[in-house]
Amino acid sequence: MKTLLITGGTSGIGEGVTKYFLEAGNRVIVVSRNKGNLPNAIYLQADLSLASENYRIIEYIKNTYGAIDGLILCAVLQTARKEALITQEGLEFTFALQYLSRYILSNQLAFNDDSFILNVAAPGIYSPINFDDLEYRSKFNSLKANANANRLNDLLGVAFKRKGVRYILYSPMAVRTAGARSVFSNPLMKIFLSVVHRLVGHEVHEIVDRIVEVLQESSSQSFSAYSLSKPVDLSKETFDPQKAKQLEAITKKILLNV
Repeated sequence: MKTLLITGGTSGIGEGVTKYFLEAGNRVIVVSRNKGNLPNAIYLQADLSLASENYRIIEYIKNTYGAIDGLILCAVLQTARKEALITQEGLEFTFALQYLSRYILSNQLAFNDDSFILNVAAPGIYSPINFDDLEYRSKFNSLKANANANRLNDLLGVAFKRKGVRYILYSPMAVRTAGARSVFSNPLMKIFLSVVHRLVGHEVHEIVDRIVEVLQESSSQSFSAYSLSKPVDLSKETFDPQKAKQLEAITKKILLNV
């Protein structure tokens, strides 16, 4: 029996992979704002947009369950917003939840040998990173803030180095979930997204099957990235090693002040 930690595991893809690993006989710990209702899942409630809550969860898991075998990062807020939402720790919410939390959990949890981290994002889609505005507060737009968090996660994967732990960035592309449908506030864009999902979107169970395939295929690689089942070229500019080092240095300084 393996022990897995899944963030955002009460809906969408997170809930889908939780069901899969539970049915396979594993111990699954789900961390989310709300408690789910899947039998045999272990639910821990936390606001992962707060660094302090991430550290609290990490200590609890270490003391209660020890090292884990897999971490699947799905926690995300896709709801359209026109203004930045600032957390109690003074950070922009999207940046804190969708990058900083993933950085903390990836680097501070205890892992067994031959374990994995699957970071559900959108790897390989280049857009410039403003290192003077990592939180994307200037001219805030929630859609662009999400895209910015994805770029930061690309660099997180590049910089990640822990013996015995492989790092996988994964894009599910278009998925038919309530969260994905909330990306746009404009009624016309909502209609457009609905059409896209109807034509090329995937159901959650299809994405879970793809994730299982990717976990098997990537077993010999310390770092990899996939879009659905297709490997993403790691030579792309979005995976720049120097920028990854720069981001990690800045991230460590941010964490010293929260």
